[in-house]
Amino acid sequence: MELNYLRVFYQVAKDGKFSESAKKLNISQSALSRSVNLLEENEGVVLFDRSKHGVTLTPKGIDVFRLCEQLFQTEKEIENLCRGIQDKCEGFLRFAASDHVINHFLPDSLHEFRRQNPKVVPSIRSGTPDEIATMLLTTDCEFALMFAKINTPQIEFRRLHPESMSLVCHPDIWKENKSSSNEKTLRKLITKYGYISTIGASMERRASQVLIELFGELPPIGFEVNSQESQKRYCLAGEGVAYLTTFMVKDEIAKGELFEIPVEHIHEFHLWLARPKGKTLSLTARTFLKHLVPDLEF
Repeated sequence: MELNYLRVFYQVAKDGKFSESAKKLNISQSALSRSVNLLEENEGVVLFDRSKHGVTLTPKGIDVFRLCEQLFQTEKEIENLCRGIQDKCEGFLRFAASDHVINHFLPDSLHEFRRQNPKVVPSIRSGTPDEIATMLLTTDCEFALMFAKINTPQIEFRRLHPESMSLVCHPDIWKENKSSSNEKTLRKLITKYGYISTIGASMERRASQVLIELFGELPPIGFEVNSQESQKRYCLAGEGVAYLTTFMVKDEIAKGELFEIPVEHIHEFHLWLARPKGKTLSLTARTFLKHLVPDLEF
Protein backbone atom coordinates (compact mmCIF):
# COMPACT_ATOMS: atom_id res chain seq x y z
CA MET A 1 0.00 0.00 0.00
CA GLU A 2 1.31 3.44 -0.96
CA LEU A 3 1.69 5.57 2.19
CA ASN A 4 1.41 8.84 0.26
CA TYR A 5 -2.02 7.78 -1.00
CA LEU A 6 -3.08 7.30 2.60
CA ARG A 7 -1.82 10.78 3.49
CA VAL A 8 -3.92 12.27 0.71
CA PHE A 9 -6.97 10.23 1.75
CA TYR A 10 -6.51 11.32 5.39
CA GLN A 11 -6.36 14.99 4.44
CA VAL A 12 -9.46 14.78 2.24
CA ALA A 13 -11.34 12.91 4.99
CA LYS A 14 -10.56 15.73 7.42
CA ASP A 15 -11.48 18.55 5.02
CA GLY A 16 -14.47 16.99 3.29
CA LYS A 17 -13.56 18.67 -0.01
CA PHE A 18 -10.95 17.79 -2.63
CA SER A 19 -10.33 21.46 -3.48
CA GLU A 20 -9.43 22.42 0.11
CA SER A 21 -7.14 19.43 0.53
CA ALA A 22 -5.35 20.14 -2.75
CA LYS A 23 -4.52 23.66 -1.53
CA LYS A 24 -3.25 22.41 1.83
CA LEU A 25 -1.10 19.71 0.22
CA ASN A 26 0.06 22.09 -2.51
CA ILE A 27 -0.83 19.74 -5.35
CA SER A 28 -3.34 19.97 -8.18
CA GLN A 29 -6.86 18.77 -7.55
CA SER A 30 -6.57 16.29 -10.42
CA ALA A 31 -3.40 14.76 -8.89
CA LEU A 32 -5.12 14.53 -5.54
CA SER A 33 -8.17 12.83 -7.08
CA ARG A 34 -5.92 10.34 -8.88
CA SER A 35 -4.21 9.42 -5.61
CA VAL A 36 -7.53 8.72 -3.90
CA ASN A 37 -8.87 6.82 -6.92
CA LEU A 38 -5.72 4.68 -7.11
CA LEU A 39 -5.94 3.89 -3.39
CA GLU A 40 -9.55 2.76 -3.80
CA GLU A 41 -8.82 0.78 -6.98
CA ASN A 42 -5.67 -0.90 -5.65
CA GLU A 43 -7.38 -1.98 -2.42
CA GLY A 44 -10.77 -2.74 -3.97
CA VAL A 45 -12.75 -0.45 -1.66
CA VAL A 46 -14.91 2.68 -1.82
CA LEU A 47 -13.76 5.12 0.84
CA PHE A 48 -15.83 8.20 -0.07
CA ASP A 49 -19.38 8.96 -1.10
CA ARG A 50 -18.99 11.82 -3.58
CA SER A 51 -21.48 14.60 -4.29
CA LYS A 52 -21.40 18.14 -5.66
CA HIS A 53 -21.22 19.41 -2.06
CA GLY A 54 -18.07 17.44 -1.23
CA VAL A 55 -17.30 13.97 0.09
CA THR A 56 -18.32 11.93 3.11
CA LEU A 57 -16.73 8.76 4.42
CA THR A 58 -18.29 5.38 3.76
CA PRO A 59 -18.41 2.91 6.68
CA LYS A 60 -15.18 1.35 5.35
CA GLY A 61 -13.73 4.83 4.93
CA ILE A 62 -14.45 5.64 8.59
CA ASP A 63 -12.53 2.53 9.66
CA VAL A 64 -9.58 3.41 7.43
CA PHE A 65 -9.64 7.03 8.67
CA ARG A 66 -9.39 5.92 12.29
CA LEU A 67 -6.47 3.63 11.51
CA CYS A 68 -4.76 6.46 9.62
CA GLU A 69 -5.23 8.63 12.66
CA GLN A 70 -3.40 6.04 14.77
CA LEU A 71 -0.73 5.58 12.08
CA PHE A 72 0.13 9.25 11.72
CA GLN A 73 -0.03 9.85 15.46
CA THR A 74 2.47 7.01 15.94
CA GLU A 75 4.61 8.47 13.16
CA LYS A 76 4.65 11.80 15.01
CA GLU A 77 5.59 10.12 18.27
CA ILE A 78 8.47 8.28 16.58
CA GLU A 79 9.63 11.55 15.07
CA ASN A 80 9.54 13.25 18.48
CA LEU A 81 11.41 10.34 20.05
CA CYS A 82 14.17 10.49 17.46
CA ARG A 83 14.49 14.25 17.94
CA GLY A 84 14.57 13.91 21.71
CA ILE A 85 11.20 15.58 22.17
CA GLN A 86 9.17 13.94 24.91
CA ASP A 87 5.51 14.66 25.47
CA LYS A 88 4.49 14.92 29.11
CA CYS A 89 1.12 14.37 30.72
CA GLU A 90 0.81 17.83 32.24
CA GLY A 91 -0.80 21.19 31.74
CA PHE A 92 -4.46 21.89 31.00
CA LEU A 93 -6.94 19.13 30.22
CA ARG A 94 -9.51 21.17 28.29
CA PHE A 95 -12.83 19.56 27.46
CA ALA A 96 -16.59 20.06 27.66
CA ALA A 97 -19.42 17.99 29.11
CA SER A 98 -23.06 18.25 30.12
CA ASP A 99 -23.70 19.12 33.76
CA HIS A 100 -24.73 15.65 34.97
CA VAL A 101 -21.61 14.12 33.42
CA ILE A 102 -19.46 16.69 35.25
CA ASN A 103 -21.28 16.44 38.58
CA HIS A 104 -21.93 12.70 38.81
CA PHE A 105 -20.01 10.68 36.23
CA LEU A 106 -16.54 12.25 36.32
CA PRO A 107 -15.59 13.21 39.92
CA ASP A 108 -14.16 9.85 41.06
CA SER A 109 -12.33 9.23 37.78
CA LEU A 110 -10.90 12.74 37.64
CA HIS A 111 -9.83 12.55 41.28
CA GLU A 112 -7.94 9.30 40.68
CA PHE A 113 -6.43 10.65 37.44
CA ARG A 114 -5.21 13.80 39.22
CA ARG A 115 -3.53 11.71 41.93
CA GLN A 116 -1.65 9.85 39.20
CA ASN A 117 -0.92 13.00 37.17
CA PRO A 118 -0.64 15.89 39.63
CA LYS A 119 0.62 18.36 37.01
CA VAL A 120 -2.60 18.13 35.01
CA VAL A 121 -5.11 20.95 35.47
CA PRO A 122 -8.67 20.02 34.41
CA SER A 123 -10.49 22.86 32.66
CA ILE A 124 -14.08 21.81 31.95
CA ARG A 125 -16.80 23.77 30.19
CA SER A 126 -20.46 22.90 30.78
CA GLY A 127 -23.45 23.37 28.51
CA THR A 128 -26.27 21.85 26.52
CA PRO A 129 -25.37 19.53 23.61
CA ASP A 130 -25.76 22.36 21.08
CA GLU A 131 -23.66 24.69 23.21
CA ILE A 132 -20.99 22.00 23.60
CA ALA A 133 -20.85 21.51 19.82
CA THR A 134 -20.21 25.25 19.45
CA MET A 135 -17.50 25.11 22.13
CA LEU A 136 -15.70 22.32 20.27
CA LEU A 137 -15.59 24.42 17.11
CA THR A 138 -14.85 27.84 18.62
CA THR A 139 -12.80 27.30 21.79
CA ASP A 140 -9.70 25.37 22.86
CA CYS A 141 -11.73 22.38 24.10
CA GLU A 142 -10.10 19.23 22.71
CA PHE A 143 -13.08 16.92 23.13
CA ALA A 144 -16.46 16.55 24.80
CA LEU A 145 -18.31 13.86 26.72
CA MET A 146 -22.06 13.84 26.16
CA PHE A 147 -25.12 11.59 25.90
CA ALA A 148 -26.57 13.33 22.84
CA LYS A 149 -25.15 12.95 19.35
CA ILE A 150 -25.42 16.21 17.41
CA ASN A 151 -25.62 16.15 13.61
CA THR A 152 -22.69 18.46 12.89
CA PRO A 153 -20.42 17.60 9.92
CA GLN A 154 -17.31 19.17 11.50
CA ILE A 155 -17.55 16.98 14.62
CA GLU A 156 -16.93 13.25 14.80
CA PHE A 157 -18.52 11.07 17.46
CA ARG A 158 -17.28 7.84 18.98
CA ARG A 159 -19.45 5.62 21.15
CA LEU A 160 -17.85 4.86 24.51
CA HIS A 161 -20.26 2.80 26.61
CA PRO A 162 -23.94 2.56 27.57
CA GLU A 163 -25.51 3.85 30.78
CA SER A 164 -28.85 2.68 32.16
CA MET A 165 -31.74 5.06 32.79
CA SER A 166 -34.20 5.42 35.67
CA LEU A 167 -37.71 6.89 35.65
CA VAL A 168 -38.11 8.65 39.01
CA CYS A 169 -40.43 10.85 41.05
CA HIS A 170 -40.77 12.02 44.63
CA PRO A 171 -42.03 9.08 46.76
CA ASP A 172 -44.81 11.20 48.30
CA ILE A 173 -46.48 12.00 44.97
CA TRP A 174 -46.24 8.34 43.94
CA LYS A 175 -48.02 7.33 47.14
CA GLU A 176 -50.71 10.01 46.84
CA ASN A 177 -51.56 8.84 43.30
CA LYS A 178 -51.32 5.11 44.02
CA SER A 179 -53.79 3.07 41.92
CA SER A 180 -54.44 -0.60 41.26
CA SER A 181 -51.33 -0.98 39.06
CA ASN A 182 -48.03 0.75 38.44
CA GLU A 183 -49.15 1.66 34.91
CA LYS A 184 -52.33 3.34 36.17
CA THR A 185 -50.41 5.14 38.92
CA LEU A 186 -47.90 6.47 36.38
CA ARG A 187 -50.66 7.68 34.05
CA LYS A 188 -52.44 9.43 36.92
CA LEU A 189 -49.19 10.97 38.11
CA ILE A 190 -48.20 12.18 34.63
CA THR A 191 -51.67 13.66 34.05
CA LYS A 192 -51.56 15.57 37.33
CA TYR A 193 -47.92 16.69 37.50
CA GLY A 194 -46.48 16.19 34.02
CA TYR A 195 -43.08 15.13 32.77
CA ILE A 196 -39.91 17.09 33.59
CA SER A 197 -38.40 17.45 30.14
CA THR A 198 -35.42 18.81 28.28
CA ILE A 199 -36.56 21.84 26.29
CA GLY A 200 -37.95 20.71 22.94
CA ALA A 201 -37.66 16.97 23.69
CA SER A 202 -41.29 16.37 22.71
CA MET A 203 -40.59 17.80 19.24
CA GLU A 204 -37.22 16.20 18.52
CA ARG A 205 -37.52 12.94 16.59
CA ARG A 206 -35.15 10.78 18.68
CA ALA A 207 -36.30 12.15 22.05
CA SER A 208 -39.97 11.89 21.07
CA GLN A 209 -39.57 8.25 20.07
CA VAL A 210 -37.97 7.42 23.43
CA LEU A 211 -40.82 9.12 25.30
CA ILE A 212 -43.45 7.30 23.25
CA GLU A 213 -41.76 3.94 23.96
CA LEU A 214 -41.54 4.83 27.65
CA PHE A 215 -45.07 6.13 28.23
CA GLY A 216 -46.99 4.65 25.28
CA GLU A 217 -47.61 8.18 24.00
CA LEU A 218 -46.09 11.62 24.25
CA PRO A 219 -46.57 12.65 27.89
CA PRO A 220 -47.87 16.07 28.92
CA ILE A 221 -44.94 18.33 29.78
CA GLY A 222 -45.10 19.87 33.25
CA PHE A 223 -41.63 21.42 33.35
CA GLU A 224 -38.87 22.12 30.81
CA VAL A 225 -35.22 22.83 31.61
CA ASN A 226 -32.06 22.13 29.62
CA SER A 227 -30.10 20.82 32.58
CA GLN A 228 -30.15 17.24 33.80
CA GLU A 229 -29.05 18.42 37.23
CA SER A 230 -31.95 20.87 37.40
CA GLN A 231 -34.39 18.16 36.30
CA LYS A 232 -33.19 16.06 39.21
CA ARG A 233 -33.54 18.96 41.68
CA TYR A 234 -37.10 19.74 40.63
CA CYS A 235 -37.97 16.06 40.72
CA LEU A 236 -36.67 15.97 44.31
CA ALA A 237 -38.95 18.92 45.03
CA GLY A 238 -41.99 16.95 43.79
CA GLU A 239 -42.52 18.71 40.47
CA GLY A 240 -43.20 15.58 38.44
CA VAL A 241 -41.57 12.61 36.73
CA ALA A 242 -38.03 12.67 35.31
CA TYR A 243 -36.07 10.20 33.18
CA LEU A 244 -32.41 10.40 34.17
CA THR A 245 -29.23 8.36 33.97
CA THR A 246 -29.14 5.92 36.87
CA PHE A 247 -25.69 7.04 38.03
CA MET A 248 -27.02 10.50 38.91
CA VAL A 249 -30.01 9.31 40.98
CA LYS A 250 -28.86 5.99 42.49
CA ASP A 251 -27.93 7.57 45.85
CA GLU A 252 -31.28 9.35 46.15
CA ILE A 253 -33.11 6.13 45.24
CA ALA A 254 -31.13 4.20 47.87
CA LYS A 255 -31.94 6.84 50.52
CA GLY A 256 -35.65 6.87 49.65
CA GLU A 257 -35.51 10.49 48.48
CA LEU A 258 -36.61 9.44 44.98
CA PHE A 259 -38.83 6.56 43.92
CA GLU A 260 -37.77 4.52 40.88
CA ILE A 261 -40.90 3.81 38.89
CA PRO A 262 -41.07 0.25 37.49
CA VAL A 263 -41.40 0.44 33.70
CA GLU A 264 -41.26 -2.15 30.94
CA HIS A 265 -39.42 -0.20 28.25
CA ILE A 266 -36.34 1.09 30.06
CA HIS A 267 -33.51 2.34 27.84
CA GLU A 268 -29.76 2.62 27.74
CA PHE A 269 -28.13 5.80 26.52
CA HIS A 270 -24.60 5.81 25.13
CA LEU A 271 -21.89 8.15 26.33
CA TRP A 272 -20.24 9.71 23.29
CA LEU A 273 -16.77 11.10 22.79
CA ALA A 274 -17.01 14.12 20.48
CA ARG A 275 -14.15 16.05 18.95
CA PRO A 276 -13.50 18.28 15.93
CA LYS A 277 -13.05 16.13 12.86
CA GLY A 278 -9.42 15.33 12.14
CA LYS A 279 -8.08 16.93 15.33
CA THR A 280 -5.26 15.02 17.02
CA LEU A 281 -5.68 14.85 20.78
CA SER A 282 -2.86 15.84 23.10
CA LEU A 283 -1.07 13.23 25.20
CA THR A 284 -2.84 14.58 28.29
CA ALA A 285 -6.27 14.18 26.67
CA ARG A 286 -5.48 10.69 25.37
CA THR A 287 -4.12 9.59 28.74
CA PHE A 288 -7.23 10.78 30.55
CA LEU A 289 -9.60 9.12 28.09
CA LYS A 290 -7.68 5.83 28.39
CA HIS A 291 -8.00 6.19 32.16
CA LEU A 292 -11.74 6.73 31.78
CA VAL A 293 -12.27 3.94 29.22
CA PRO A 294 -9.28 1.53 29.42
CA ASP A 295 -10.08 -0.37 26.21
CA LEU A 296 -10.40 2.82 24.13
CA GLU A 297 -8.15 2.80 21.05
CA PHE A 298 -6.98 5.90 19.18
